[in-house]
Amino acid sequence: MKMQFLQNETILDALQRHKIHIDAPCGGRGICKKCTVKLNGQPCLACQTRPKNTKDNHEVVVANEVAAATQPLFADYMHVLPMIRLEASYDSEKKYGLAIDIGTTTLAFELLDLRSGARIAAHSRMNSQRAFGADVLSRITRAVEGDATRLHEFILEDIRQGIAAVSHAHASDDIIVAIAGNTTMLHLLQNLPCDSLGIYPFTPVSVEMTHFPIFNATLLPCISAFVGADIVAGLLHCGYPEITGYNLLIDLGTNGEMTLFNPTREEILVTSTAVGPAFEGGNISQGMASVSGAIAQSNFSPEKGVFIYKTVDGKPPKGICGTGVIDIAAEITRNNLADETGRLRHGEAVPIAPDITFTQKDLREVQLAKSAVRAGIEILLDEAGLIYENLQKVFLAGGFGYKMDIENAFTLGLLPTQFRGRVTAVGNSSLGGCAKFLQNPHAQATAKKIAASAKEITLSEHPRFSELFTHYI
Repeated sequence: MKMQFLQNETILDALQRHKIHIDAPCGGRGICKKCTVKLNGQPCLACQTRPKNTKDNHEVVVANEVAAATQPLFADYMHVLPMIRLEASYDSEKKYGLAIDIGTTTLAFELLDLRSGARIAAHSRMNSQRAFGADVLSRITRAVEGDATRLHEFILEDIRQGIAAVSHAHASDDIIVAIAGNTTMLHLLQNLPCDSLGIYPFTPVSVEMTHFPIFNATLLPCISAFVGADIVAGLLHCGYPEITGYNLLIDLGTNGEMTLFNPTREEILVTSTAVGPAFEGGNISQGMASVSGAIAQSNFSPEKGVFIYKTVDGKPPKGICGTGVIDIAAEITRNNLADETGRLRHGEAVPIAPDITFTQKDLREVQLAKSAVRAGIEILLDEAGLIYENLQKVFLAGGFGYKMDIENAFTLGLLPTQFRGRVTAVGNSSLGGCAKFLQNPHAQATAKKIAASAKEITLSEHPRFSELFTHYI
């Protein structure tokens, strides 16, 4: 494409200005090296390159576009998007329900027939805010530095396109909408200030259940700055309040949220830990989302000394998504390809597929994420006075496009072996919880009760966190 640049503007900034979203997981710091483009035929990092000549057209070739360039529709938003007219509360008169999960990496949509409970359509798309960074802290930083409006517009456009993909054939008057996401995503959706989310004591502007007028949707309530409506929805999905005994919900998305709950005793302990995006392919040298060409399954053949892999859609390998990352790290552990500290035994990288390797740094990213999760699990159990065997069920949620191999989670030490036989993979629990919210007239009161009664454990302030984190490395 031909582009002109503003004075001192990076290629990444110009692409964002033109609503062209490319992957930039490090938020434009020049660290991840994933925003490579060609400028006038020469490869360069979009976030670090500022063309000096601002008068001429420059040829820019993008290789990793997250979402297609959008129409200039923000000024005429209401003319482009058919409004979905509904009240902010459950409405049994509606024929259809639209559940939306705003994930840090991926957005998911599900259209339901409220009379039969059948799923009519589903859709997922990359969160185009990834152009501002892979994790919530990167996006908070960019919002505070002046990009809040663009972040807000990007997510509005993502939702508009998702709604169009699943509900174009159904009358908007017949649809009721529920949206969940982490606290930062919902702040950016509402264009709320993010300043207080990024500094101690990390105070949200609002965590209340909200009517969002642009889509006439209900936003489920959040719990705190780092435990959002996605966890409230997740508990609904896992059967709260009908489920009995002590149970654990672990969301292995970008934020690493965990919830220990017992509805009978009305106990809910929540925490979040700095997992980072490793389990979704972020911060991995050749990591990517679970899209065509991503290595999603892999095992090591000792006889041949090579990795055998499967990709999404069977396409030629382009990178490694979250489940592939877990598989590869577990196989490295299982086959003694690294020592007890996680140091690779044969160089700084392991070949996985043609032109695709898994590096020492990648393995360290997995180790750090795994340790953060295990420390969080231990602390929640300690706070409740429980041991592993006291748990009835462990619900494993997350943004994995393909179902994670649970045995590999045990091999890595991501989950304790005492959880064998108790783990249930529940997929996108945030989306599932929104679907239940739409179908159950009592779910609104339950969601509010969950948010109000949950007690948050701040891991960074817990006296045992550093000890446990180091232990599980």
